[in-house]
Amino acid sequence: MKKIALVAALLTALMLFVGCGKNKSSSDNTSEPTPNNYTITWINEKGVTIATETLTENKTPSRSYTVTDTAEWDYTFEGWATSANGTVLTTLPAATKDMTYYAVVSAVKQKYTVTFNSNGGSSVAAQTVEYGEKATVPTEPTYEDHKFMGWCYDINGNTAFDFDAPITENIEVYAIWNEIVNVKALLNALLSGYELNPFSYIPESMRYDFSENLVDAEDLITDYSSFVNVSDISYGFGEQWYMVLENIGETNRFFNVLTVVEGLSAVSVTAFNDYFDKNPANTAHYEFESGIYNVTIRFDGETLFYVLDYTAELPVFGEQTVQIALSLNADSGEKSGRIQIGDANALSYTIQENSYEFAIKYLGVRRATFSVERYDDGSVKGSIYEFLTVSSAEIASASEFYITEDYVSVVGNKANGMVGFTGYINELYGTESGKLLGYEVNETLSSIVYNTLWFNLSDVYGINSVKSVLDDDNVTELFFVNGSKSQWESKKVGSGFKMFSRRFDIEFRTQYVYSYDAASGKYTCHKIKVPMLFVQEECYETLAEDVESVNDLTVSVAVSGDDLNKILSDYDSLIPNFVEKKDSITSEMIVSYIGDKIIFIEENDK
Repeated sequence: MKKIALVAALLTALMLFVGCGKNKSSSDNTSEPTPNNYTITWINEKGVTIATETLTENKTPSRSYTVTDTAEWDYTFEGWATSANGTVLTTLPAATKDMTYYAVVSAVKQKYTVTFNSNGGSSVAAQTVEYGEKATVPTEPTYEDHKFMGWCYDINGNTAFDFDAPITENIEVYAIWNEIVNVKALLNALLSGYELNPFSYIPESMRYDFSENLVDAEDLITDYSSFVNVSDISYGFGEQWYMVLENIGETNRFFNVLTVVEGLSAVSVTAFNDYFDKNPANTAHYEFESGIYNVTIRFDGETLFYVLDYTAELPVFGEQTVQIALSLNADSGEKSGRIQIGDANALSYTIQENSYEFAIKYLGVRRATFSVERYDDGSVKGSIYEFLTVSSAEIASASEFYITEDYVSVVGNKANGMVGFTGYINELYGTESGKLLGYEVNETLSSIVYNTLWFNLSDVYGINSVKSVLDDDNVTELFFVNGSKSQWESKKVGSGFKMFSRRFDIEFRTQYVYSYDAASGKYTCHKIKVPMLFVQEECYETLAEDVESVNDLTVSVAVSGDDLNKILSDYDSLIPNFVEKKDSITSEMIVSYIGDKIIFIEENDK
């Protein structure tokens, strides 16, 4: 029994020993851990997610990317970065965490070629132009016994090439020629001289697009509730000169349609010359069609007429029936034009060597006439008569201007910025600078005549900053100058009929400034209120002591003696002359000058 028990104990110990060995072996053979996965996000140059993917740890991400070029841009994919517009990575690191990569794309403007086909004439070099830019007008080619008429999109000369149009593709344009034949010179003279550029009569400095007068629209000051440095105020044109620019600008809407004549002139001359060659004894009347245009050429023995009738979609006006009627007097050389757009809009003009005149009716609410003449000494004189219909009432305004080498003088009775104004104003500008030197106002109130000089604060020594707030009644503007807490004070005349009127003061007046938007290529007019100093003419000599007596401030007007004398002499001479003539033109006279559409009646139709 003892032996059996001993054997059993040995077997049990042996089994326990073998079991412990197996457990140790299992612990030594533990499996490797599972690798991590990470999310890779891909974002394009516009900030849009284009893909996401999951990569096993230590795998290297990669992705190709292409950007489709447009007519405007040539795109290049530069690579991937870890931030928008960041630095391009030369290699992408292996995945060890979630990552986002951003496409970096560069872009350059596409370039196109404008090829000039001289169509038999001397060669003209092609031009390479960036997308959206304009081709440059090249030197005109020459062609023996031919007259260069212009560049056209087609070899037949149906559509003139627009050098103001942006280039968006490779293009070939063709030179259009007219064979020089003396017997047809009359038509050539008419179609090469029908255009009118009113701006050519006024100095560059007095135009709205004069670079030195342009302002940044964002810098315009309209709030004077805190002190404003006078040097930061944008001063511009007064209301009389603005009236001149407004009338010239209004006509441009009509003159834009004359580009149609530019496009058709070449084909018209060619067609008429062909007709004339075949019918030398019958040149009185010729008609033909070119696309949407009906063309009539007629010579009555004294005047040559060139008339276009068509219907088209026009900027501002919309779809309208249009008639362009040009004429040339064979004896005097006087050229006239008439443009009818729809029923409510028409313009007539007459051009001579050194003068022009036009009359316009616009949208049924405006009628105006404008005339200008240049004299042998280079001086220019012009006049405007304008009638506006507002709430069934007709408001008449007029203006005259005189341009010399030194000054631009303009006198008129238009003053929208002066409530209830019924007087007259003469403005004076420097011809070279286009700067308003000052103006004088003639106004009658309660039978008392006021002669008031006005100057920009930028021309007043002693006033460096200005502030304006409304009084407690929210009616009257109160002014403060040079950072002072004391209100700017005026001084009464103190004697005579004007005893209660102010000798001088500061008030807001309307002026007009212009800005240019390079993106749109457009000029914008801004009507603004600016602070100006006025002083009654008879109190001008005592201005300094008058201001000092009530404001403890020394001021003077920085206008030269010559400029001041010019303002005063213009006031004495131009205003009486203007008053005498301001009612000489009526609205009915303007409508009569404009006339009606031209309709040719043949003898057998009478």
